[in-house]
Amino acid sequence: MKNGGRQSAASAPLRIAYLFQQFPVRTEVFAVSDIAALTAQGHRVSVFTMKRRPRREAELLKICGVPGHLPVDRPRLADALGWVGAMWRWRGPAARLAGQIVSSGGRYPVAALQALLCLPRAVAIADRVRARKYDVVHAFWSRHVGLVLPLLEARRAKPVRTAFVGAYDLVADDLLVDLTVRAAEAVISHAEANEAYITRKAAPGAATQIIPRGIPLIPLSEQQDRGPFRCITASALVPSKNVEGVIRACAAARATEPRLTLDIFGEGPDRQRLEQFSRLRGFDWVTFRGHISREALFEEMQASCVFLLLSRKPSERLPNVVKEALWAGCAVISSNSEGIEELLPDATYGQIVDPAVPGAAEAALQAALSETDGAARTRRVKARALIEDRFSSGRNMARYVEMWRQALEARLRPSRSRASRPARPRRAPSRSVRQGSQLR
Repeated sequence: MKNGGRQSAASAPLRIAYLFQQFPVRTEVFAVSDIAALTAQGHRVSVFTMKRRPRREAELLKICGVPGHLPVDRPRLADALGWVGAMWRWRGPAARLAGQIVSSGGRYPVAALQALLCLPRAVAIADRVRARKYDVVHAFWSRHVGLVLPLLEARRAKPVRTAFVGAYDLVADDLLVDLTVRAAEAVISHAEANEAYITRKAAPGAATQIIPRGIPLIPLSEQQDRGPFRCITASALVPSKNVEGVIRACAAARATEPRLTLDIFGEGPDRQRLEQFSRLRGFDWVTFRGHISREALFEEMQASCVFLLLSRKPSERLPNVVKEALWAGCAVISSNSEGIEELLPDATYGQIVDPAVPGAAEAALQAALSETDGAARTRRVKARALIEDRFSSGRNMARYVEMWRQALEARLRPSRSRASRPARPRRAPSRSVRQGSQLR
């Protein structure tokens, strides 16, 4: 009976509180993939956000594929009085956390001010998470919403506290990262290149793990015609993504292959400038397609021969769109962002170029266009095997669950060891104590 109870507890669905700055975000659809994988495995996930309801929320939820039943707790003006009550109930932990933030204000004045402004909402989230008795509370990024973790730690609340450290955190490397990570019982990152960083940042005794961000393995359709001269790129249209570099590389490659075309997927403040750049140069072979759903983009990838991402963004780390392009069977050309070798171990998987080197992307594109059918088939088999083995959202979220269960089990060990320890015989009280008790 005891063993059966232990097995059922080990397989029982977890109640997980996921902490986000904002949810959903067009460029972070991988967050939806994580949650979808967890719910598919039977776990119950609730989302808490630091920011208010996004504009055109219904459209955003649909295009990001957010499950309709997912509970999302956002700040509302109507909650302001509740925050006052929460701040009073948590006045001790909140005051100590505020003191830590202020003490770091000299080094990180902007981040410290933002953290103080976010503190009431962080307290409100901590109050709800503690009251609802979640098994796990997970900070999706180690930013402002991560302040919930030190608050829960101070109250010794039930949920296991874990934090992910990724792109934005690594670039910022500020007090928000420190406060979040030091309060986490386990710290996760998504690239081997980040292991030394999270090991250095984690609190003594905290577990650290590298678990890659995964993608859903969308069913493949090899019957779809793949345009032999069709290239695509997909990203936020911002200068750091270097979409202009993609356009220039394709323009140079058209000198030897005039049938080449380029479709650009994504939205952003740089779109108007990029469209004008293409129009003034007569690049009628460039088409701006806007933002589309992940499923629709995957179909476009399966109909294309080459995918290019020449990002110069400092926080670029193992971009999910490259994983999707590999799974779709595209010949991939990627910039040399940190850790990219984990996705493209050698040229038989895809090509890595330095976008700052003149002609590098053009040469890679010409090589991809001249690839034989046999070489393309071999590349696709190898690339898909790598994605299925290391970058599946279902498989990798199962690793998260295993880590969370181990942390929950570790919490029980001290109490179990005390319960199994034989009771010590009680010594008879000394004569003076006995006399004292009689006098009282």
